[in-house]
Amino acid sequence: MQSVERISEIITEVFSPFVLSGLLLCLIAVVTDPGWVLPVGLSLVFIVGLPFALSVWMHRTGRTSDRYIQERQQRTPFYVGTLVSYVVGAVSLNLVGSSAQMLLALNLSIAAILVVALVNLKVKVSVHALVAALFALIAPLYISWGPLAWVLGGLVWASTVCARWSLRKHSALELALGTALGGLLAWVFVLLR
Repeated sequence: MQSVERISEIITEVFSPFVLSGLLLCLIAVVTDPGWVLPVGLSLVFIVGLPFALSVWMHRTGRTSDRYIQERQQRTPFYVGTLVSYVVGAVSLNLVGSSAQMLLALNLSIAAILVVALVNLKVKVSVHALVAALFALIAPLYISWGPLAWVLGGLVWASTVCARWSLRKHSALELALGTALGGLLAWVFVLLR
């Protein structure tokens, strides 16, 4: 039982929303933007780095019970801080210029955090499941590995959901809501790209 828990903890870290969103934004930038270095840097700072630092700071200062903010009532300040960071990142990317798909991904990140924050007022959403579903449905569009890319994306999502369930961090409803919101955002991204 301890080995299953340890594997679930490793999966939670390796496929955390911070890691997967960073990988996805880097992938989109590298594939769609010839001058991808600055967009990648700005995305990693404002979409990944600052929200990650905020979650660590909130946990270390006792504002949250854990780094992934399991308690729904503790999430709102994190969402507000993350939203500010995302908006600054989006404005910065618009100023330096980037591909339309990169800007779309950033705008959808802003929409995602707003939707999650609003839903969170009533029920907790698994952001791990949301970002894993988003990654599983969008990353294969930018990787030319054929069906293997879709299989790997599906494995990322499935292992993430199973890990969060195994650790008892989310209910089936919270995981389903996260997956559904991730799927919806991926669908919007595909329609608009």
